[in-house]
Amino acid sequence: MTMKAKKHRDDQLTPMERKRAIEAGQAVDRCPAVPFMSEFKCRFAGISVWEFWHDPLKMAEAEILPFNRYGYDRMVIGPNTMEPVEAERNSRIRPFAEAAQLLMEAAGEMVPVEASIGGPFTIAANLRGVERLLRDCRKYPREVHSLIRIVTDSQKSCIDLASQYGLGIAMADPVANPALIGPKMYEEFVFPYTKELTDYAVQKAGRKVSLHMCGKTESIWKYIARYDLNEISLDNVIDLDRAALELGAYVPISGNVDPVEIILNGTEEDIRRKVAKCIASGEKSAKGFTLATGCDIPETTDPAQIDTFMAAVRRYRKNQ
Repeated sequence: MTMKAKKHRDDQLTPMERKRAIEAGQAVDRCPAVPFMSEFKCRFAGISVWEFWHDPLKMAEAEILPFNRYGYDRMVIGPNTMEPVEAERNSRIRPFAEAAQLLMEAAGEMVPVEASIGGPFTIAANLRGVERLLRDCRKYPREVHSLIRIVTDSQKSCIDLASQYGLGIAMADPVANPALIGPKMYEEFVFPYTKELTDYAVQKAGRKVSLHMCGKTESIWKYIARYDLNEISLDNVIDLDRAALELGAYVPISGNVDPVEIILNGTEEDIRRKVAKCIASGEKSAKGFTLATGCDIPETTDPAQIDTFMAAVRRYRKNQ
């Protein structure tokens, strides 16, 4: 692969240098920032959604092309949510492994790269259907635990595979939101398995999981605080000041610019104002902070909006 990741012209440090400096307690040039772009990258890179999920070279290009324009602080490659598999032997996972190798060769020294996997409860919901799984949790809890055990062991095989390439793990578990299942069900059916996986990632790969939770999660912060995380990514509905003070005392936090109201539809001033507000709030987190969008940026977003987002991050540091 001839395409290589490049340091942004307006940054003093590469994302990897910035990450290592923060971990060492050293000063950095700016706040780390990660706009979650998902399939926006397809439109930006001029590739089809099919290529984005099946062609290793196109997968890698879809990560490197926007990174070289925007200079954000992390790349994330699929497979995201899937059915239980043994990752090493699964034909559907193989393209992602090939893309991971390409990415690490082209960008691994420049920027952290993570493999995206679904959370255990969300994968179980994909297999059973959300309504059926929630009913099963009440009527057949033993069987639900058996299903989630299979999923969790499958996710361990994905972590094993990612570790071979030096990738970290990004995990999203939207169905596990307490607004949908409640904190008691979270405690029984989500927490023990997510804790097992986050611990396993550290033990196996030496890399902490980046966890994203949609919606209002305050009622489960006491559980999130017990995970060994690279960060907890928070939805834009969360009060970031409160999260920084309460949750940021235990785990690094990330958030939470609204991807629709601000990034898709906002003016340049809207974006600058919100970026500055989020960074000012997030810097109160004792365990660290990364600026991010509250969820994925819509694929129809004007690419110039993300230029404004990243420019606002760099401008914030200069104004301090």
